[in-house]
Amino acid sequence: MDTLGIVVEETHGIAAGAFTKIVEIVAPSSAVAGATVAVTIKIKNTYTSTIGVSAVGVRDSVDRFIDWPSYNIPAGATHSFSGSFTMPNSACIIHAYSYYYGTDSAWHFDDEMAKNVSLSEVFEGTISKKELEYDGSRANIPAYDIPENNRGLVHIWGRNDMSDAQRMGIWWQVKDPDGVARETYAAWETWPYTGGGSTHEFIGGRFDLDKPGIWTIAVQLFMNPSDQVVVDDYYGNLCTVKSAIPEPTFRNFGVTDYSKR
Repeated sequence: MDTLGIVVEETHGIAAGAFTKIVEIVAPSSAVAGATVAVTIKIKNTYTSTIGVSAVGVRDSVDRFIDWPSYNIPAGATHSFSGSFTMPNSACIIHAYSYYYGTDSAWHFDDEMAKNVSLSEVFEGTISKKELEYDGSRANIPAYDIPENNRGLVHIWGRNDMSDAQRMGIWWQVKDPDGVARETYAAWETWPYTGGGSTHEFIGGRFDLDKPGIWTIAVQLFMNPSDQVVVDDYYGNLCTVKSAIPEPTFRNFGVTDYSKR
């Protein structure tokens, strides 16, 4: 019996897994320190009739987060027992145990399973600057009173707020005043990657600012391409576009000849 009072060897003559089977531990394979880790232990009754089954879930043999809930499971059925724990600042192991209620009115250990949960790295980055270029001019986003029919070009800077170099990625989508997507852009920076405290500029493609009104943009900054993490985002106005002033229809009108009567 360990420090939590969980019997892992004494089975009263019954081989482990004789009446129950732990079919799965449902839990994330990694989590950040301080996160709530949800766990579900699925136990199947392998006996020929209904039996009482209890579950125990322990994190690293120090934190019993599923503490002997019991359920009468019909023959061949599977029941889920759920709980959660707070992720420590290190990798950990989830231990799952099943018990059945015997004819001697006692609980007997029957099966066990384990699952590793690794510690996720916390990635930190910031969208440090946003600019809209339009036919040779630039303005901070959100920009205002951009003349209609200019060509727009978005510039976004991502800053690596970590101590070591990181590969950063970007995604954004520009929509016109009618909500129609006019540019969708995504990219990951190429080697060499951005060092700690430094920034990387992402430049999209050109699009026509051909509708007066409020244009919007959604931006997400990423790190860790193998398991993408959004480290910062922006959802808001890109710019306001003002209507072009129509030219007078008589602009080129002039007197070329006259007659006196």
